[in-house]
Amino acid sequence: MSKDTVKGTSRPGNATSPYNALHFVINTLIRNKVNTAIPVRVDSVSGTGAGSAVGYVSATPLVCQTDADNNILTPDSLPQLPYCRLQGGKAAIVCDPKPGDIGIAVFAKRDITNVGQGSTQPVPPGSFRQFSEGDGMYIGGILNQAPSVYVELDPDSGAITIKAPSKIVLDSPLVEVKGQITQTGETGQGASFTGGLTNSGGTVSSNGIVLDSHTHPDAHGGNTGTPN
Repeated sequence: MSKDTVKGTSRPGNATSPYNALHFVINTLIRNKVNTAIPVRVDSVSGTGAGSAVGYVSATPLVCQTDADNNILTPDSLPQLPYCRLQGGKAAIVCDPKPGDIGIAVFAKRDITNVGQGSTQPVPPGSFRQFSEGDGMYIGGILNQAPSVYVELDPDSGAITIKAPSKIVLDSPLVEVKGQITQTGETGQGASFTGGLTNSGGTVSSNGIVLDSHTHPDAHGGNTGTPN
């Protein structure tokens, strides 16, 4: 079949009565004009990372259209869909989509072309189109693979787990920890500090030797006094 062949959705029964004909026309208008939401695969992403504002994705719908003979119509990629990032003011959790992710494309009631990054005031629609695939937004993700980098909040145990195969960076002039710090596991080996270390209200020990009260043998066969 030629790629230029026009494929229709009308079936023989649609012309057997005025009701069937009207029913077909109304259903066709709804199917062709009204888009709600559909699962999509991310093809490309622009504007990612903590140093970037929220960007856009191009995404391909994962559910194909069919004609009256159940022939599958291959979907085209939907370009320039704004993606969602959890953000309040200038505070954000940055976990931007990647090509291959699966999410949902939702479609606005009106043309959103005139709504750009940083827009805070109402604007007129870009055109008279409604519920168009050209006014989609991407929300991820669903049906994706198991993560290897994650933050898990467990409401049952009250524990928060951060999994980072390479490292965790805390970039702040001050990091305050309330509670006990315990290092376990074979991957945790050694610790280093720059700028000094201050301890108050407790003792510091290494391999069973307490820093504040340890002594050394002296030249006379006894022990030295404790540090002062």
